[in-house]
Amino acid sequence: MENRPQAPPLIRSFRPEDAPGVVSVIRSVYGAVGFAMDFDEFDRDLADICAHYQDAGGGFWVLDEGGLVTGCVGATPAGAEGCELHRLYLLDSRRGKGWGRRLLETALEWCRENGRPRVFLWSGIRFERARDLYVKCGFVPTQRTRAIDPVNPHCTERLFELAR
Repeated sequence: MENRPQAPPLIRSFRPEDAPGVVSVIRSVYGAVGFAMDFDEFDRDLADICAHYQDAGGGFWVLDEGGLVTGCVGATPAGAEGCELHRLYLLDSRRGKGWGRRLLETALEWCRENGRPRVFLWSGIRFERARDLYVKCGFVPTQRTRAIDPVNPHCTERLFELAR
């Protein structure tokens, strides 16, 4: 058997066949903090990623490593000039290598290109590394929080806004 060099990881637009990989990545992250998937409510966007993101005027991207999805991020329009970021997740093995920042920058570039300067996101308070990344990339945490997931009632999120 010959050793072929593995293709470098790349960030690309989501394709329908990526859905199981996206769910697997998110399930892995949820499992690490004791959360369960809730496709009826909180995670219903994952049932049809194309419809919820791309077909709704937004975007969704994956980190693809030789056909394996190892990370993701999404963006949806919010009002005339706003954009909400969603679903920045990475497998544990990909963290600390700059891929989270690259995924975030991909979504932010999409926001800029689409004339959406007001960018915000919600982040679970248990995701400390993600919050650190958001702050390093110019997001400011607000005092606004929410608990929106009945399956994971201990899941509280904080609103972050991109500083202008």
